[in-house]
Amino acid sequence: MAFQILLNGLIAGLLYSLVALGFSLIYSGAKVFHIAHGAIYTAAVYFFLAWIFVAGPASSGWSLFAALLATLISVCLLALLFEISVYRPLSVRRAPPLVTFISSLGLYIIIVNLIALFFGNETKILNPNIEPTITLGEVIITRMQIIQLIVSSLIILLVFFLLKQTALGRNIRALSDNPILVNVLGINGKRIRILVFMLGSLLAASASLLKAFDVGVDPHVGLSAVLTAAVAVIIGGANSHFGAVLGALLLGMTQNLVVWFLSAQWQDAMTFVIFILVLLARRDGLLATKLRLEER
Repeated sequence: MAFQILLNGLIAGLLYSLVALGFSLIYSGAKVFHIAHGAIYTAAVYFFLAWIFVAGPASSGWSLFAALLATLISVCLLALLFEISVYRPLSVRRAPPLVTFISSLGLYIIIVNLIALFFGNETKILNPNIEPTITLGEVIITRMQIIQLIVSSLIILLVFFLLKQTALGRNIRALSDNPILVNVLGINGKRIRILVFMLGSLLAASASLLKAFDVGVDPHVGLSAVLTAAVAVIIGGANSHFGAVLGALLLGMTQNLVVWFLSAQWQDAMTFVIFILVLLARRDGLLATKLRLEER
């Protein structure tokens, strides 16, 4: 039983980690509390449904690949639209963080209502087939869970490699540390911001698609996903990408323990119980680093 709970919690935590890592990149790089990240999370699956309808039967490997590629491009374009139409003008006008937050919430509501208008409010099932399972002692794991485990782990490792070992990653970290200095050094801060939004959105889309192929999707799943991601980022340390992943894994494990011993209705409540307990113990999060004086 214990190993089953740990496995389910690890898989859930890795999916949360993708969303939280994307949220963390956008929050640290663009200084936006990006509630519309939840709209990206939701829209990705509906983009996929629309493109698979255009590409042809999902049983065709080529159709599946084409629909997936078109979905990722659509997600990037939606992120670009958010940045250039809302966030950048607010940044230029030096709008207060509360104004940006309300604008982001407004974007989320608009996108979710458009999705519900065109696709309906019912749950969409991407994979109607019964998933084959593998039994390892007392642990039961489905084929989709194995895919989720492998793909999400590889994506997280790839993102950390990009951040640590590439010029783009160094520019992203520089934008997070000091956006003014980035422009002084001749780096195009606006372009880096756009890339940050696109990368963060691709991470959310990856988590959404992996989740939807397992349990389906409805227009309102994004809010729970983005709230969990935001809590993971805060408890992990708002300026630590690794902290966001650690926080998401902690939430995934805890939520599965709660479902096993109590009820699924307690999942969201336990998320915020952990949030309060961690912040009472460490105000800046588990892995927060000290800010320079000019950042305080």
